Amino acid sequence: MSVSALTHRKRTAARKPYVAGAAVLAALLASTACGAGSADTPKGAAAPVAEASTGEAVAMAGQGAQRMPSRVAALTWNICGIASACPNRGEGQTEQIEEIAEIVKADSGYAVVLLQETCAVHSKLLKKKLGKNWVVRHRDGLMMGTKDRTFPCEAGVAVAMKKLPGSTFVKGPDGRLGWDVTFTRTRGLEHVDGKADRPRTQYTTQGAACLQDKGNNILACSSHFVPGSVKNATKIQNLSLGDLRQTTVDWQKGGYRTIVGGDFNIDVKAKNLPVVGLKRMSGMYRGNFEADSDNNGATHGKRKIDYIFFSDRGWKLRGGGVRKTSGKLSDHRMLTAAVAVRPL
Repeated sequence: MSVSALTHRKRTAARKPYVAGAAVLAALLASTACGAGSADTPKGAAAPVAEASTGEAVAMAGQGAQRMPSRVAALTWNICGIASACPNRGEGQTEQIEEIAEIVKADSGYAVVLLQETCAVHSKLLKKKLGKNWVVRHRDGLMMGTKDRTFPCEAGVAVAMKKLPGSTFVKGPDGRLGWDVTFTRTRGLEHVDGKADRPRTQYTTQGAACLQDKGNNILACSSHFVPGSVKNATKIQNLSLGDLRQTTVDWQKGGYRTIVGGDFNIDVKAKNLPVVGLKRMSGMYRGNFEADSDNNGATHGKRKIDYIFFSDRGWKLRGGGVRKTSGKLSDHRMLTAAVAVRPL
């Protein structure tokens, strides 16, 4: 049964003492909806753009984040888990996870890891390798326009967050930490398997895996937009980007620092930046800054299609860029960044 944003907010507010003002609450009610299936829209509110399966929705910021480290690092990487071109294809190939674990262990500042094309086994191994001080959320990938999981290993996305001093992670209705966000704007555009000669459906497969650290007012999400080869790719990418941006806006208004990113498949080349690419991505630069802020890091061949966006609120860029990995582990390069923690 769907739950309206207004009803859900009342339930949440009844349980938790939040400190944000009425104006912020009203803005959140107008722009955020949660629950399984389509959400009802409160009278006078804007139509919901994303469904968040979470017990907290866009919770107002608490009193935490008083003991956070002064520096936080993050990385995103499409590990190339299933595509036929992947150098280490399939759930049995775990060298990518070993690589991530080594990088994170070498720098204690790492607190967020965003992965794409991950199979469930990759996410489980990531949790094992990172250890008890980390939380990992995996979202299965679905075949375009269907409810079927991707073959051969349910490749999806994953987000991992380190337990910082004062961390309190929120569970979703499935009893696991974190939740899956579904981008609703793509509904009605997806063809089965993404092929023009297959039927168009009302299923929406695009979304993100998110974790919420309520104690430190941090939200982190990992996403993977459709490739350019599928039917309606540009529209679906743009609408997915709009939904992800709205997610960041809602949480930032609620007093949260946000870290979102992944493989957007939106081409912003390392050199001679195309106007069309910059125009499509421009919305994400309002209220956020990018890990590789000079846009010089090609992450897939000569293309710039992988991103990490930090909210202007609560963070300040210290440096970021493309990082080389050992051997040929993926067709994507890893993108990393470090930020200084600022008061909210």
